[in-house]
Amino acid sequence: VLSDIKELHIEPTSLCNAECPMCARNLYGEGLNPLISLQGLTLKWFEKNLPTDAIRNLDKIFFCGNVGDPACTPQLLDIIEYLKACKPNLTVGLNTNGGIKTTTWWTKLGSMLQDPRDYCVFSIDGLADTNHLYRKNVKWDKIMTNATAFISTGASAHWDMLVFEHNKHQVESAQNLAKQMGFTWFRSKQTDRWDTYTKTKLHPAEEYVKLDYNNIEKVTCEKNRDKSAFIDYKGKYWPCCHIAEAYINQVGFELHKELREFDNEQLMSEYQTRLDQNNPFYTCKRTCGTSEGKRSQWKTEVEFNEVH
Repeated sequence: VLSDIKELHIEPTSLCNAECPMCARNLYGEGLNPLISLQGLTLKWFEKNLPTDAIRNLDKIFFCGNVGDPACTPQLLDIIEYLKACKPNLTVGLNTNGGIKTTTWWTKLGSMLQDPRDYCVFSIDGLADTNHLYRKNVKWDKIMTNATAFISTGASAHWDMLVFEHNKHQVESAQNLAKQMGFTWFRSKQTDRWDTYTKTKLHPAEEYVKLDYNNIEKVTCEKNRDKSAFIDYKGKYWPCCHIAEAYINQVGFELHKELREFDNEQLMSEYQTRLDQNNPFYTCKRTCGTSEGKRSQWKTEVEFNEVH
C-alpha cells in the first residue's frame, strides 16, 4: 500500500473531549455516532505496521482524522519519538482543539517538533466568548495555557479558525491575539458542510448557496496530488479522510450510498477507477471537484514570521 505514498494522514484515536455540531463523531453535537468505537493506535501498532523502512520512504506524517483529537492518544509522544528515531527529518504535524492534557505534555510535544516543517494546528474558532459555541466542551483558558506552553519551546503553532455568523466579527481580533502569542500562522476558513448538516442551529458567515455537485465536470484529487493515504483509528487504510468520513457519517448518510458498496480496501482503487471513468463519488466531487477544491474555503492565511 505504501510503495508510492509520500504523505500519511493518520487518525490515531477516536477519543475526543469535544462535541462539535458538524463532526461525524456525533449527531449534530449530541451523543456518539453508533458506527464509532472508542479505541486508537498504540506504539506497538506503529512498530508493526510502519517499520523503519516504510517511514524512511515518507516525507510527512500528520495526525488529525475525522472523529478523534490526536492529543487524546495515550501514547502519542512515544509514537512521535519512534517516528523521529526512524527518520529525523520526517515532517510531523497534528491538529487539535488544544483543550486536553497538561502544560508539561505540551512542552514535551513542542520539544519533539523542532524541525522547521513540523507544526501543530490549534483549531480555535473565535475568542473566549465564542470558541465553545462550535468547539463544544472545550475550555478557553485551557487552550491558551497549552498553546503558550507549546509555543514556548520554539515549535511552530498554527491558529485555524472556522468562521460562522456568531464569530465573524472576531477574525481580526483573533489574528492579532495569535500574533501576540507567537503563533507562526493564522488562517480562517468557512466550512462547506452545509449540504450535509442541513439541520444545524449554526449559521454561515455568508449566505450559503448550495452547489449542484452532480454537475461538477472536473475533479482534482488531493490524494493523487499529495501522494497520500489515510489511516483511521482502527488501522484501516482509506484513500483519504473525506471518503472515510463519508463512509461512517450518520448525518448525510443517504448522500453516500454508492460508496458503501465497497469496503475500505476496495475503495483504495475504486475511487481512482471512478475518477478515470469521469464518474467520481459524491464526496470526491464535493471535496475536490469545485474550481478551487478545498482551498476555496480559506479566507485568511497570514504567516507572522519566518519559521525558526
